[in-house]
Amino acid sequence: MIGSIAGRPRVPAPVYFSAVALVTALGIAVAMLLRPAFAHAVLQLTGLENTPQAKPDSFYAVRVAPLLDAHCASCHGAGRQKAQLRLDSFAAAMRGGKHGAVINPGDAKDSQLFARIILPVSDDKAMPPSGKAPLSKDDVTVIRLWIAAGASGAQPVNAIKGAPALVLPVTIPEINPAAVQKQRAALASQVNELQGRLPGVISYEARDSANLEINAALKGAAFGDSDLRALLPLRDRIVRADFSGTTITDASAQLLASMKSLQLLRLTNTKTTDATIRALAPLASLKSLMVTKAAPATLASLRRRGVRVYESADAQ
Repeated sequence: MIGSIAGRPRVPAPVYFSAVALVTALGIAVAMLLRPAFAHAVLQLTGLENTPQAKPDSFYAVRVAPLLDAHCASCHGAGRQKAQLRLDSFAAAMRGGKHGAVINPGDAKDSQLFARIILPVSDDKAMPPSGKAPLSKDDVTVIRLWIAAGASGAQPVNAIKGAPALVLPVTIPEINPAAVQKQRAALASQVNELQGRLPGVISYEARDSANLEINAALKGAAFGDSDLRALLPLRDRIVRADFSGTTITDASAQLLASMKSLQLLRLTNTKTTDATIRALAPLASLKSLMVTKAAPATLASLRRRGVRVYESADAQ
């Protein structure tokens, strides 16, 4: 029997909550009917529909997703969803938005996504909108070919023929000047002094590195053993050294052998002999050696441990 409070009928709790549940369910059903994208989201959330997934090595993941992230996700991503459309995942892109699907697999011309990206930038419906970087002609071709081929998340990169070659953007890493200065601090004064004494011979390996490269070939015959001895304070940081055409001799063999970080060494047309080459055996970092001429047996041990040896037959 329905009770009452202050003369008004009281609805039993089970009936009240059943009615609320029914109204909520009807509301969700109507929303699902009117908005297919919402319907797919609900069905996928409840496990009644499989969530589309893209393979990491698919044409979509390698070629299409980066374009959508770069040109579309600012308006159709996690932070903002114009027209309730997200394009920052394969499942979301295939789901569509407030007005339904934007991708019709197999038919690019009947896909709203493609129709919007080929509009002139002056058009209010163009994607991306005016003021943002438009897709290039090649980018548009990639998306068109992907949709026309079925808008799959599984097709391999090479499965779609005629796609423009992938050109990776060139990025220059940011440099932390303070960190670089700290790395170089221990030898900074010696490097500066020797750079003044031997202009152009000593340089850093890279903008963000404390390692050094030596190009004594620039000095030619004017560079000898005494000049090489001057580099002694820097020996642990030298990774590449070119002494081609200089007058260094076997007297420098032990100094060369003490450059523990040395990866590449050129000794062509110098006054060194097999004795210097044999002294290089302890250099675990050495990857490449160029000499004018040496006995095969002298080079054998270096070659056995993977050092690439290049011989120049004629001395100058």
